[in-house]
Amino acid sequence: MIYWLIPVLGLGAGLCVSGWWCSRQWRKTLQGPRRVVLTGGGTGGHVNPALAIAEAIKKREPETRFLYVGVAGKAEAVIVKKAGLPLRFVSSRGLPGFRPSLDLVRFGVAVTWGLLQSLGILVRFRPHWIIATGGYVSAPIVMAGFVLRALGIGPVKIFLHEQNSVPGQMNLLLGRYAHRVLLTFPQTLSYFRKNGSVVGYPVRHSILDIPREEARQRLPFPLPEGRRVVFIFGGSQGARTINRAVVEALSVLAAHRDKLFVIHGMGLAVSQDYHAVHDTEALLKARYGEETVASFSDFYYRQDYFHQIAEIYAVSDLVVCRSGAGTLNELARLGKPSLLIPKANLPGDHQVMNARAMKRAGAAEVLFEDTVIEKGELRDHLDGEVLAAKILELLAEEARLQEMSERCRQLFRKQAAARILSELYGDRSFDNGWHYPTLQSFSPLLSNQRLLHRLQKAYNADPLRYDPEQIQGISEDLPYYRYRAAALLVHPSWTMRNLGVKLIGLTRYQEKTATLLHMLLDRTPASRLERWFGGDFRQVGFIRRNVISALMVMNRMDPLVEEALMAAMDDPYYEVRAQACRAVSHFGRYLAGKEPWLKVLLKKLEDRCFEVKVEAARALGEVGTDGRALEALLNLGEAFHWQVRNAALVGVRRLLERQVIWPCEELSHKLPRFILTAPDFRPHFVIRENYNAVTRLCQRAESGEF
Repeated sequence: MIYWLIPVLGLGAGLCVSGWWCSRQWRKTLQGPRRVVLTGGGTGGHVNPALAIAEAIKKREPETRFLYVGVAGKAEAVIVKKAGLPLRFVSSRGLPGFRPSLDLVRFGVAVTWGLLQSLGILVRFRPHWIIATGGYVSAPIVMAGFVLRALGIGPVKIFLHEQNSVPGQMNLLLGRYAHRVLLTFPQTLSYFRKNGSVVGYPVRHSILDIPREEARQRLPFPLPEGRRVVFIFGGSQGARTINRAVVEALSVLAAHRDKLFVIHGMGLAVSQDYHAVHDTEALLKARYGEETVASFSDFYYRQDYFHQIAEIYAVSDLVVCRSGAGTLNELARLGKPSLLIPKANLPGDHQVMNARAMKRAGAAEVLFEDTVIEKGELRDHLDGEVLAAKILELLAEEARLQEMSERCRQLFRKQAAARILSELYGDRSFDNGWHYPTLQSFSPLLSNQRLLHRLQKAYNADPLRYDPEQIQGISEDLPYYRYRAAALLVHPSWTMRNLGVKLIGLTRYQEKTATLLHMLLDRTPASRLERWFGGDFRQVGFIRRNVISALMVMNRMDPLVEEALMAAMDDPYYEVRAQACRAVSHFGRYLAGKEPWLKVLLKKLEDRCFEVKVEAARALGEVGTDGRALEALLNLGEAFHWQVRNAALVGVRRLLERQVIWPCEELSHKLPRFILTAPDFRPHFVIRENYNAVTRLCQRAESGEF
């Protein structure tokens, strides 16, 4: 019976011996030259800080051995290889959320396999330190380090560097167990109060503060003296929305060509979907013609990429760019005022959070992109005229630019690489605390679902006084919440588009009215699979219904809205027709007395769905202005559904309250014919209560009290 224990005990003994031997070898290795595992990637914003840290360590200890661990096919595969460091790959995936799904299973499998690979890498390399700079790439190696340290096998120290103002998922989860979490933004200390240090962002050595005149002489193009210079770029690959906005903005900026000069970095992006240079050049020629574009050369210069970007920074009075951590720290090192255009819906909304921190510190202004209808489709868009106006506004305020420059210099730590070394070696050569008296915890942005819940709760509490700009904790970030809601309108999933529609209404994003109407009237057929499950159009019935609800929350009524509501009265989905009738009630003061609305509501009293009849009857009470509405409502007194009869009484009551009708013989004769019974049990007999209310109004009118 006990023979089966022998192999189990043998395996356990073997593992213990192996662990003891690995631990012994690891401790022997620690007596030799320092060994460091670097990990982090997915984007250059994660890889470059790791390489900058490695460069600083190498300068202090030239014999240090490095090993970079990343994921194949990501930015580190190119950047690290070019830097000449040994590189190993492991398996990993981004966390898709905790809701059960196939993606969550794939995540678990990938990270588990990556963890096993990482255990083998660490046992063989036996590092002194693991330095992780974020991204899901670093999760397996950091978790493996924790496991080996917990088992007593690997006495490795683990350091995390967080570039963004709000930590990524991996750093937030694992940071509490690290020796130190090295931070860029002081606000991030609120997440790591026990082991956080504000060290800054190690910027590449090529970013130098060059005298303006010296930089001007080095430029590859002529820059007239006495001009205010604006440098606009969307990162190394470029940004389609920014490039197109620059093309549009030139028509406005050209009027100020004797006072400013625009330097435009178009980007290196080359793909089937977008070629940054070709697209920009084609737009310029199509909009202005070759002769006009050539004439722009006295105030506008464009290039795909500026390898000597320090010289461009040096001559710039204002920088317009994205808000990645690397770019912001370059701006802070040089003290450059900026207009930030963050890319939204990235993991953790890190660009938006970075821009938010800069704006709160008074170091930058923020401009959000938008979602517009273009050739019948919804697309991300940045308005060129708005961009031009913002640029001119900032350039006109010299004192403000100077203040932004000073605050920008103060926002980030200087000598970041040296500060990081002081934490790694523990020599306390720098005090990396942060002693700003105004420092406050940096609250994260609300998720879309939490935002919806909070806004819906506020609206339900007081619809008449509802104003999202007055809701604490939301008003300051409302411009971004509106943009994020608009971005959902182009999501491939109808559930996410539906969420976007709700948020557009609750944030009262009035500028999106045309987009909502487009979705309401869109008759693009659903896919074959969607039709199999009962779908009709791409913008499903739930979306069309909630578009009408959003218009009601926004209190938006104009001829275009009225026309769209009229079309919705014949929508194939009954909930849309019912909601359209509710909207007629809501906007009754605008629609009352209009003959087309009276006719369509009378027609809806014969709808095949009783829910539509109910709402049409209520709406008649709000828009009816003569006896035809009363006659139609009284004729519903013996309707099959008690809800229809009740709605008819509500309609009659509203006609009386609005003094459209007065008690008459016909009303006194037909009112008692209403059937007041209801088949389902309710605590209150609503239909009888409404009947009694109408009766009392009639009695008051007859006695002269009405």
